[in-house]
Amino acid sequence: MAKGSSSNNAAAVFGTAVAIRLALFQFPALASLLGERVEISTPVTSFKRLSEGVFLFTNGVPPYDGGVVHQAPLLLGLFYPIISSPLLVNLLYILSDLTIGYMLLQITTIKDRDYAKEKKITQYGGKEEEPGMSGLSVATLYLFNPYTIASCIGRSTILYSNAAVVAAIWMGMKGNKTLSMFSVAAATYLSLYPSMLIIPVILILTRKINENELIKKVAIQCTGLFAGSLVALFALSFVLVNSWDFFGSVYGTILTVSDLTPNLGLCWYFFIEMFDQFRPFFLVVFQIHVFIFAVPVSIKLRKYPLFVSFLLCAITSTFKGYPSVGDASLYLGLLPLSSEIFKYMRYSFLVTNLFLYSTLLAPIFWYLWVYVGSGNANFFYAIGLVYGIGEIILMIDSTFALLRRDFEAQSPPETTGQDAALGWDREVVQK
Repeated sequence: MAKGSSSNNAAAVFGTAVAIRLALFQFPALASLLGERVEISTPVTSFKRLSEGVFLFTNGVPPYDGGVVHQAPLLLGLFYPIISSPLLVNLLYILSDLTIGYMLLQITTIKDRDYAKEKKITQYGGKEEEPGMSGLSVATLYLFNPYTIASCIGRSTILYSNAAVVAAIWMGMKGNKTLSMFSVAAATYLSLYPSMLIIPVILILTRKINENELIKKVAIQCTGLFAGSLVALFALSFVLVNSWDFFGSVYGTILTVSDLTPNLGLCWYFFIEMFDQFRPFFLVVFQIHVFIFAVPVSIKLRKYPLFVSFLLCAITSTFKGYPSVGDASLYLGLLPLSSEIFKYMRYSFLVTNLFLYSTLLAPIFWYLWVYVGSGNANFFYAIGLVYGIGEIILMIDSTFALLRRDFEAQSPPETTGQDAALGWDREVVQK
């Protein structure tokens, strides 16, 4: 009976998600408006640019010659047969969103099954830790996240990179090395930065292995599968467009931030204002910040690969050259996979308000700057800083919460005196 009820609930959630998206797609002006918002579409995820690339490709013109198209060639090939049908395009976006929600549900189910076999954490007072959020709840939070819906209706191509990332985690939880590494390679192929997720996915694959030699063997196999899959994707791209020009247009643009269209990121304003001789230095600084945390975070939190995946996605969203709310929808969808840390988080209200504040004011400040002329770039960049601060506080708070829970897991229920040394108040944590 419970299983049937759960199936009905899942059908209701996914059905409602489809209905909302179909209803919003009935307003082409809304889709067009969202597709042009700099908070949703960036030069490397814009559906408008993708459509132009498909048009050029269809008419035999090299799509990467004009410096406008920055999407991967296989993405052009995916949309080539359906670009003339708005209905099919919309259905593809909806299906991709639902697939991500379903995969998050499955990841949570597998995690709960693994957790049920482990020793429960004993809370202070002798009570066992309560289970985390259900898979359906995790899927619901993703599917009804306003950032998720806006990215879907705005037809941002970041959705396909997000789907590949979640697929990599799902396949890793299932123990499928080949598909998990192919998914990481696909995400890397589409947006480059997910390459660092090979580390947490390998940690997921080896989470039940205790022998170091066997772990090394799996890691080497996974690295080979990842490299082979990536080479295969590049080869298919060359076959499709008969040129290697896409390397510069896709990955060169991501790394050099050559298109200075304003966005929610931290670096575009720097590159507009600074002298050209300083640009390489700051470019390296920003790109290093994206990648430099991958290894230390993975080593320190190796027991929690799902949380590492969330944290690396959040770091990427904060420091990458072309962030959008679609990036936030990914890491906010991954965070509930570690819902057991929520009760230890201290600044959830502040983070929520920072995101709400920046989401509401960003379009207003953009309008004042670009259309009315009563503001300037500082207005919009300032609200982008607020958005970035919200992301950073979320990362710090969630990491503290994970370490606090880990401390409880390794400490007896009785008072040990270590709380005072660490500055952690049990009564505050319990509240």
